Amino acid sequence: MENQDLTPFLVAGASGLVGGALVRRLLADGTGPGVVAVVRRSLGIAGGRLTEVVADFGRLEKAAVPQVDTAFCALGTTIGKAGSEAAFRAVDVEAVVAFARLARRAGASRFLLVSALGADPRSKVFYNRTKGEAEEAVRAVGFDGVALFRPSLLVGERTESRPAERAAIVASGLFSWAMAGPLARWKPVPAEAVAAAMIAVANGKLRGVRIVENDEIHRLAS
Repeated sequence: MENQDLTPFLVAGASGLVGGALVRRLLADGTGPGVVAVVRRSLGIAGGRLTEVVADFGRLEKAAVPQVDTAFCALGTTIGKAGSEAAFRAVDVEAVVAFARLARRAGASRFLLVSALGADPRSKVFYNRTKGEAEEAVRAVGFDGVALFRPSLLVGERTESRPAERAAIVASGLFSWAMAGPLARWKPVPAEAVAAAMIAVANGKLRGVRIVENDEIHRLAS
């Protein structure tokens, strides 16, 4: 990976499906750079090559992080968990952008973001619109390279219950055999696959803006 001076990787969202998978995979190479996870509260897993920075996500500009080259952002919530559209935006837009700015100030030249299928700042769908707004804002921060990953439904074991999401995953799984060609973009994707795809892109020469749609995530992870 392009980190020859072994500066650590910066990760936000380590308590979630994709973020947790990212941390595990980044640490799997015992000789690679360490990982600095910016978290709201300690995950109780720091040690060795993993460092936690506990921060107030409403004031991320106050967080103290080391110099980095590459940052991964897997922050995200649901409107149901957040409780309102405003609270959802506070995480999926405001915290994402604040983390991007923190990473840039720490020297990051590359930023990889977990967005969502259908992200579009001009969408009439609130969820898609906010994801698109976050993408647009991250692109404006000034990184040399930005990768925007747009997965479909994420598959994995969550700590909290999401019945509607679980039902959608089960239903789509029944028809996964038919999700080929144009329909591949809707196929549910394991969080581990998203993490693998992000690392695959980070292992390359990421310059400019690269949008990685759901079908490409599957290909990169295979």
